[in-house]
Amino acid sequence: MASRAHTTVELVPYDQGWPARFAATAAEIHAVLPDAVIEHVGSTSVPGLSSKDTIDVAVGVRDVEEALDPEVLAALEVAGFVHRPESFASDPDHAFLHRIVGDHRTDHVHVMRLGSAPLEGHRLFRDYLRAVPEAARSYESMKLDLARRYADHRSAYVDQKQEVVDRLMVEARAWRRRT
Repeated sequence: MASRAHTTVELVPYDQGWPARFAATAAEIHAVLPDAVIEHVGSTSVPGLSSKDTIDVAVGVRDVEEALDPEVLAALEVAGFVHRPESFASDPDHAFLHRIVGDHRTDHVHVMRLGSAPLEGHRLFRDYLRAVPEAARSYESMKLDLARRYADHRSAYVDQKQEVVDRLMVEARAWRRRT
């Protein structure tokens, strides 16, 4: 039977401790990838926004393949980060690691090439939700609805949420052009 970390969805109210958790995770990653640009992204990076209690981290590197060197991956694994090569397998500019403690996903780490579309997309989405409270409230409302409908079906939640994110990214790109 799959663990709760792989099957369930639970959103919680914004936690004032998330920025400190991000800082601790960033320090662990920085110790292994000292030249990386490390940023807090995702819902936990938007003050006031409900989220899964999982810190999303964007790690910008010059070369993703170099950052996935076996020695680097081994050092990250010592800190609990597990590379998931099947995630984003078709995108050479994006790799994914996660950390699960017990049955809880504590961190999602996205390693992306500096200047790449995936990295810029993560930044834009975060910045848009921080700057446009109505968009953040709308996103939160949709996520809460999806979490109720797919509480025990994480993959369905993720798929449905991606459709919401894609729609909001259209708005975010228009917002960026205006600002």
